[in-house]
Amino acid sequence: MRRIVRLLAISTISLAVSSSVFHAGASPQEAKPKLYTYVVNDKKITVDFPVFLEGSDKKVTKDVFHGYQLYNSYCFRCHGTDATESSLAPDLRRFTAVMTQKQFLPVVMGGREDKGMPSWAGFLSAEEVQQIYQYVKGRSLELVPGGRPASEYD
Repeated sequence: MRRIVRLLAISTISLAVSSSVFHAGASPQEAKPKLYTYVVNDKKITVDFPVFLEGSDKKVTKDVFHGYQLYNSYCFRCHGTDATESSLAPDLRRFTAVMTQKQFLPVVMGGREDKGMPSWAGFLSAEEVQQIYQYVKGRSLELVPGGRPASEYD
């Protein structure tokens, strides 16, 4: 019963996130995310979310900063400080290097009970999980440095 409720919650959250991606009246073929390109070590990197405030290459967006705060409150104990390796759980920088936000959400919300990861459904919102993803993805692409990233709060 617990597994059915968890799967239902994940399906509902996934559906809500999927439907929020599309503009009202737009078909899936018409909706294209805005892309953001950054240069790191002379290499162009393109992501589908803003990492830095407009006009800055140092100060991260509110979403990335909040992802940092959430990660350091809930995820670092198992996944390591600054989204680096840990002996308890996988290095999320490698995990997000091959996983989209849409794929990341059900893993976090549903957990991986067989591997000791709890479900975060009902505790973290879909938006908060996306913010964690954006922070970790920024770390995996070497856009966001280790430690507390600079933000508009500085």
